[in-house]
Amino acid sequence: MMGRRYLKSGDRVTFESHDEQCKPFQQSGTVKQYIYPDFHPDGYIEVVDEAGDIILYGNAGKEIQKTR
Repeated sequence: MMGRRYLKSGDRVTFESHDEQCKPFQQSGTVKQYIYPDFHPDGYIEVVDEAGDIILYGNAGKEIQKTR
C-alpha cells in the first residue's frame, strides 16, 4: 500500500501534459495548493507556472512527480 503523498506548497513537480496536437510532453510547475483528505486516495492539487497561472488542478495522481 502506498503511503500519503508528501507534497506541499512551493514544491517543484513535473507531470505529463499534452499540446494542441495531443502530443505528450513533460510539463513542470510549482505546487500552489495540495490537500490530502482522508477520504481520497490521491488528494487534490493545484500547480502553477512561473507567472502564477494554474496549469493543472484536480487529482494528485502518481504521474505528478516531485523534482529535486
